[in-house]
Amino acid sequence: MDDHTVAGRVVAVLDAVALHRDPVTLAELTREVGIPKPTVRRIAADLVARRMLQRCPDGRYRLGAHLLHLGTRAAVQHGLLQAATPYVQDLFARSGEIVWVCTANDTAVTFMASAFGANRAPDVRRSTWPRDLGSAALQSSALGRVLLAERPGLLETLRGRPPAPQTPHAVTSWPRFLAGIKAVRDTAVAVEHQQCALGFSCVATALRGPDGSLIGCIGITGHTGSLPAERLGRPLLAAARDIGRCARTLHEEPGFHAPQDGTGVVPFRYG
Repeated sequence: MDDHTVAGRVVAVLDAVALHRDPVTLAELTREVGIPKPTVRRIAADLVARRMLQRCPDGRYRLGAHLLHLGTRAAVQHGLLQAATPYVQDLFARSGEIVWVCTANDTAVTFMASAFGANRAPDVRRSTWPRDLGSAALQSSALGRVLLAERPGLLETLRGRPPAPQTPHAVTSWPRFLAGIKAVRDTAVAVEHQQCALGFSCVATALRGPDGSLIGCIGITGHTGSLPAERLGRPLLAAARDIGRCARTLHEEPGFHAPQDGTGVVPFRYG
């Protein structure tokens, strides 16, 4: 919705681009933000000049490199990324699969850090992982189940119907889907086998702030035949608990500042 403020319009354009899996056209942006097309064009051009948007060769827009930089710095300043990095590496050493950490707002997830070996690099390069909270692909994933378990309002948007099937292994019964969400609330761990993407399984859990609120998620994704998802639930929960504790400690330390040279930052390597 257009609130007729400069900042509000800029954020609306950025949010609209972020919600899309693929780059978006100027016409699509104009429809979604409800702002006159010349204004959207001018805002988009200014954001491109500041590297907050990138204009593709075909004229469409996607998020720019400067936003990734800002997001990483924000995560470091809050202590989450710095706290999570060693645990991501430890879980990778234990599993040999793709270990990742993300944050989530009301509309999308942002993947911050990951670890994976050369054996999984081809999977990472050719995969497009869902980020929009409204997408059926994300809602079908272990990460999506964690978010749905935490956010009843998001679950309510499905209104008695599970997400559109992404694979033949998808849950198509609403009672079964709700039972899966309840299992996440009971165990604090979501496990998914080939329901988001064929050949892949995932186990995920929430990361919590000092007040117990959701600040992100951590998970392990790998080939269904080699990922012992059920056995990884306990070490994943232990890592999530320790990350939350470390993030609080780092954030509360006097004089804590984000590294100015990116030291210690492990950028997310999907896509």
